[in-house]
Amino acid sequence: MRVSLKAKLTALISALVLVVVVVTSGLYCLGLVEHTLDDVASHAQDLTRQVYDQSRESLAQAHMPVGMDPNDPSQLRKFAQDALNSDRELVSSVQSANTYSQSFEYVGITDDAGNVVLHSDPTQVGKQLPAGTPFEVLQKAGLYRQLRAFYRAAPHIYEVDFPLKLGALPLDVRVGISTVFLGRTLKPQLKNALAVSIVAILLSTITAGLLSFLVLRPLQSISLNVDRLARGELPGPVPVDRSDEWGVLSSKLNLLGERIRGEKAAFLALKDNLDHLLANLADGLMLFDQQERLILATPAVARFIGRPTAEILHKKPAEVFSSDDDLSRLLREAFARRQPLSGQAVEAPAGSEAGRLSASLAFVEEQGSPVASLLTLRDAESRAQLESQIDTAAKLAAIGRLTAGVAHEVRNPLNAMVLQIEVLKAKLGDRAEQVQPNLELLGNELRRLDRVVRTFLDFARPVELHPVETGVEELIEEVFRAAQPEASKYHVSLVHERNGALTVRVDRDLMKQVLLNLVLNGCQAMPHGGELRVSSRALSQQVEIKIADNGIGIPPEARSRIFSLYYTTKPAGTGVGLAMSYRIVQLHDGSIDFSSELSRGTTFRLTLPSGKSHFGTGNRADRRRDAAATRALG
Repeated sequence: MRVSLKAKLTALISALVLVVVVVTSGLYCLGLVEHTLDDVASHAQDLTRQVYDQSRESLAQAHMPVGMDPNDPSQLRKFAQDALNSDRELVSSVQSANTYSQSFEYVGITDDAGNVVLHSDPTQVGKQLPAGTPFEVLQKAGLYRQLRAFYRAAPHIYEVDFPLKLGALPLDVRVGISTVFLGRTLKPQLKNALAVSIVAILLSTITAGLLSFLVLRPLQSISLNVDRLARGELPGPVPVDRSDEWGVLSSKLNLLGERIRGEKAAFLALKDNLDHLLANLADGLMLFDQQERLILATPAVARFIGRPTAEILHKKPAEVFSSDDDLSRLLREAFARRQPLSGQAVEAPAGSEAGRLSASLAFVEEQGSPVASLLTLRDAESRAQLESQIDTAAKLAAIGRLTAGVAHEVRNPLNAMVLQIEVLKAKLGDRAEQVQPNLELLGNELRRLDRVVRTFLDFARPVELHPVETGVEELIEEVFRAAQPEASKYHVSLVHERNGALTVRVDRDLMKQVLLNLVLNGCQAMPHGGELRVSSRALSQQVEIKIADNGIGIPPEARSRIFSLYYTTKPAGTGVGLAMSYRIVQLHDGSIDFSSELSRGTTFRLTLPSGKSHFGTGNRADRRRDAAATRALG
């Protein structure tokens, strides 16, 4: 389970406060014990010195019996015992020793053999008093040993002594300090100190935790916002209502979020453009990394090698090209030898949509170390056909321009011929009735020829576009209003499927002409009535408009020539409408295609740049115009 930083900091601060309070409490207890022991030791030393002084004075005033040997220890001990015990003041001081401290067990004077000469308990005089542990040992012990001495069940006696000498007889003034009595003095104080320490520990820990929570509470909000920012779920900046360090940090995170959102938007736009570019790329590109693992494959690769891209990603060339066909053998050998290829033609593998492929392989190196490998696959047959079509299109475009010039020159003689026929009619007068049918036939044919030449000139004449942002729904409604009489004539219901405020950047009048032509064609394709449905939808930087009817459909043999100039399947048609529509859409950097089923209807699809897109003019438009004219001429 992941612990948050806030919880860690709160626990750390609480632990630090707890340690400080515990250490402080321990030092207080240590000071209390040391102070008590020092106080007891001071009282014991004062008492021993007092007893020492009184004993010396008492011994000095006593008279040694006649005949006593001052060098005999036993006689001296007997003398000291009698002298000291007969001194009422000294005896009273010794017996009232507990007035100095309640911790004193006894006060006595003993000789070097431990025999009691004077004792606070008179019954102990003459008996053996075992030597006790020096009180300094307890004073110098650690707090744990000191507390253990106070709280253990078996009592222990510590002593403070002071040397006293009577002639050749060494004496000691000894004060016994009992741990039981010390415990009675210290335990209440330690108990109170412990209770205060526990209360202080609890209060300080709770206070530290609460303060830490309050101080670090903004950190949780910042952490959540950072997580949302990392997941891309933060739509805008977080409101900042603080001026301290948390406010500064929040402001910086907002700035970072704005930059990340900007970079993300740019990345998504670049990714969409790249995906769109790769999706429309006719060549198959395969990029291998430094470990020769496939990291990028365009959609065309699946068509060329007959395997889906998801199946071959992150695999090495030997795994991708594991089949026993010409292409796989060629590429396996090229990768194994790291031998570049340049347009090597080879038969396509089974399942490929192409007959022959052209393979190019390049190895990228930096300072002698491999960096990446790029494999390019092209449809060799389609490329050859495309080159042939481009060459033919160029020739046809040149012929079209030449023919347009000739047609322009032909119109002048035709106009002169028409005028001359009218002059001839006027000069013949009444005699014109004999040749009237011939003149009418000649005039009609000249006018038909003039109409053909004029139509051809209109089609070949350069068109100047005036693109503006145009609402798709408004444009369709205008087309419906213009087409309503024709729709009523054929009992056709016009249906507009709305899809929001879509805009296209087009020449409004020309695009209205295209849509009107398609709608009228759809109505005329339903002689017994039906429904014509127009819908639109947004694509990546484009808008698609669909015009679908449920009429008679387009015959298969006519579908390849449907956009050709002067080709028509209608008895009264001119064959110019769809050719002009195709040309206008091409000039807008758009596309037009269709799908049709006999007796079920036809659907035309127009793809146009959206209101945010821009397309080229000038030479690019001329090339588009020439391509459209070439196809229409075909």
